[in-house]
Amino acid sequence: MTIRQYFNSIGKALNVDHYYRHPRSYQRRGVFSVDEPSPTVRGVNRPISKTYQPHPGDSALVSSNVRPLTTIERSYLQTFPDNFLFQGSKTALEQLIGNAVPVKLAEYVARCLARYIEDSDVNVSQKEVRLEQVDTSFIQLSLIDV
Repeated sequence: MTIRQYFNSIGKALNVDHYYRHPRSYQRRGVFSVDEPSPTVRGVNRPISKTYQPHPGDSALVSSNVRPLTTIERSYLQTFPDNFLFQGSKTALEQLIGNAVPVKLAEYVARCLARYIEDSDVNVSQKEVRLEQVDTSFIQLSLIDV
């Protein structure tokens, strides 16, 4: 799925066609299209450097129409819901978002683990596995003493 398709599927507008993602080195491209899948969301989100040299793989030339994704746009790529409360400095939030396992991926893994444990006779050290709806957005996998 492309970034544009994903944003459309969650009812969000993304008012750019190309965005800047600070490369780890200038041997890599820094300008990406929203009409391609997202690369890994990194823990840094820097503005376009005045010394950025165009890369042959860039999807567009750097212009006023190219910008980094905002912190909230990056959180949506990691599938954080609208009602998730972020706390901390901008730098801490960028690190949190970049280091996060995408929320929907974690939910899928938790559901698969719960289903596997329920369907098999796995003994989880005298604990019961429960998959709980914490609120409308989050699922929590818990081990409960029995």
